[in-house]
Amino acid sequence: MSRYSAERVAQVGISVLFLALARTVGEYFRLRHALGPALGLAAFAPYVPGLGLGVLGTWAAVLLYFGRRFRAATGAAVLTVAPLLAYKPTAVP
Repeated sequence: MSRYSAERVAQVGISVLFLALARTVGEYFRLRHALGPALGLAAFAPYVPGLGLGVLGTWAAVLLYFGRRFRAATGAAVLTVAPLLAYKPTAVP
């Protein structure tokens, strides 16, 4: 028997997704503070596709979780985090 339930693993996955979203939104405010309002928005442009992917993945995982599809919610979290980890080093300087 598994040490952690599928529900707990799904909760952890969704928490990781929310942390990724908070980190991305925080990056906007960091750039805006460091570069000024106009330059900060332009510098944030490479983060927008990753933010969209994170929002959609989090939305899917939360919907699956509340539908009591815990393994599918975990899968949605993994399928969202993996591309985000690959996207950051390639698209964001």
